[in-house]
Parts: sequence; C-alpha cells; structure tokens
Amino acid sequence: MLPAMSPPKLQNYHDQIVEALGRKIVTAGFAEGARLPTEPQLATEYGASRLIIREAMKSLSAKGLVSVRPRTGTHVLPRSRWNLFDPAVLGWHGAAVLDRKLMADLMELRRAIEPLAARLAAERASPEAVAVLREAYAQMAAAGERAVYIEADLRFHGAVVAACGNQFMQQLENALSSVWKTSFQASSDAWGPDADALALHQTLLEAVERRDANGAERAVLALIDRASVRIGQATRRQAPGA
Repeated sequence: MLPAMSPPKLQNYHDQIVEALGRKIVTAGFAEGARLPTEPQLATEYGASRLIIREAMKSLSAKGLVSVRPRTGTHVLPRSRWNLFDPAVLGWHGAAVLDRKLMADLMELRRAIEPLAARLAAERASPEAVAVLREAYAQMAAAGERAVYIEADLRFHGAVVAACGNQFMQQLENALSSVWKTSFQASSDAWGPDADALALHQTLLEAVERRDANGAERAVLALIDRASVRIGQATRRQAPGA
C-alpha cells in the first residue's frame, strides 16, 4: 500500500497516488528518461484500480513530469519540462533536502520581478490596494505561528504585485505564489516569525504608502537578500557532516 507521506491535505486516493509518484520522480526515485512500471504493476503496488492509476498519470503528465504513450509506456520527462510553477511540484522539492540550484533560481526570479513590482506599486497603488497591503502586514505582525505568518506573508507579496498596475505582472501573481511559498518556507524560522524580516516588510509598506519608489525597491531587495542568506544557512545545515 501507500508509503508514509506528509502531503498538504490530500483529498482522495487519486491525490495520494499522484503525491507518491510525483514525489518519487522529483526526488530522483525515478530518473529522467526512466520508464515507469506498467499500469497493472502500479495498480498492484498501490492497491488501486487501473483507472485510478491512469488518471494519476494524466495528472502527472499535466504537471510536465511524465510522457504517456500507448505503445512505449510512461517515461519521466527531463527536468526542463517540469512545471515548476505548479504548487505540488515545488512542494515536492521543498519536502526533501533543499535543492541549492532550485533555490538559487527562485531567488533570481524574485530579483527579476519583485523590485520593479514594488517600484510600480509605490507609484500607482490605489488607496484600496494600500489598505489590502496594510492589512496583510498587520496579519503578519499578529501571527504567533510560522504557518500563519507564511500565509500572511504570501498575501503581503501578492498585494504588492496586485498593486503595481501592470496587467502582465498581475497575471504572474498566482504562479509566483508557489515560488514565494517555497522561498518563505525555506527561509523562515521554524520557531516563529522573523523579527528582522517583519521590520523590512514594514519598511516596504511605508515606502508604498508615501509613494517612495526607490525606497520600495530597496526594501524588497533587502528582503530577498535576507531570504537568500537564510536559505544558504539552511542548506549548509542539511549538508552531510554539518
């Protein structure tokens, strides 16, 4: 039957099988290019019907993890084809030992998008958008638990992008949400909110409120730099012999 897992609220057996196989692919339990066991073999291994296995493969295919072909079977696709913006795919990465290359790429993506979004938010944010940002910050400041803090942090950064007024950046908010969550989980303190990071969020909020585009950009870059340092510390702690 299914191995022990720690998924984010799996709804049904189909989800559990997608979780088990997806996690195994992402953590190299199945190598790139490898042929997965057949439907009957997987059905026996996981105690599921072939129909459930087939639907699970469709879900993994939609995430870019596998290619399903009638005559050649199901093969793991190259990593370059994986949908890294998919929350589940990123979550499977984050559940294992931190991937240094993945985290470095996440930080590069954040540096490419968030500073400009912060500048534009400072220049363009409506009073309603600023109120949303202020409320998200208040929720962060009031959070006493890591999970609550991270969810408020996601709302805060989403509010910055939503306030920037650029419709293409706004379209990226949903995709960036999974990037932020992986980054925040990797960089946040397991015992509670990060007081220094909270202060930087306050600086960003105040820069947006007073229309200080340069200040907003500096604040978000400082936040990203701090996250990069903390992620580096976390990956070193996970290294063999650390």
